[in-house]
Amino acid sequence: MKPRHSTDWFVPVHSVGDIAAPQMGRLPDGRRVGIAFTTLANLRIASGPRQEWMRLTEEALRETLAPLGVTRIQLDPVLVGPDLQPAYPTEPALAH
Repeated sequence: MKPRHSTDWFVPVHSVGDIAAPQMGRLPDGRRVGIAFTTLANLRIASGPRQEWMRLTEEALRETLAPLGVTRIQLDPVLVGPDLQPAYPTEPALAH
């Protein structure tokens, strides 16, 4: 699949030592979804100032999520946090 976006995204991650894994959320139906933000400000608004992150291209994020069976990426979700379920707009920003 050809990437739709040419700029890097800000991807929230969980890290243990030198290893970082993208944070995922769940859709209301229970399916896992990748999470990415178009700006660092959007990530901070949704996740808070202490959320770890990395910059990834759409292609790199999709390649990272594919072995986990995750094919959908939610771009700029409204609310993300370790104790919170992501809140999603009615229509996803990106769907595959």
